[in-house]
Amino acid sequence: MGFISISINKYVEKHLINNPFENEMDLRKRLDSAIEAYQNGVRCSCGNDIWVVGSASLGNSCFTCITGESHPNEDFEIDLAIKKRERARRDSRIYRK
Repeated sequence: MGFISISINKYVEKHLINNPFENEMDLRKRLDSAIEAYQNGVRCSCGNDIWVVGSASLGNSCFTCITGESHPNEDFEIDLAIKKRERARRDSRIYRK
C-alpha cells in the first residue's frame, strides 16, 4: 500500500483529535524540525530516509525502525516528504538510463 500523503495542517488536525492533550504549537515545531531534517538529508541510524510523521514524536528514524513493520500500510506521511521521495525515485531512473 504505502504512505498516505497528507498536508501538515490536515495531519495536525487529525493528530489533535486523537491526542487532545497534545500542544498544537509544540507538535508543529516538532513536525517542522523533522521536515527540515528530512530535507537536509538526515537519515535513520539504519541508513534509510526518516519518516517525518514518526520522527516528530520519536526522533529521527525511519518507518521500519519506529514501527517494526517493513512497509507502511496506509500510514500518513507529510506531503513534502512524499514529493521529495517521488522526485528522487524519478531522478534515479533518469540517471540509470
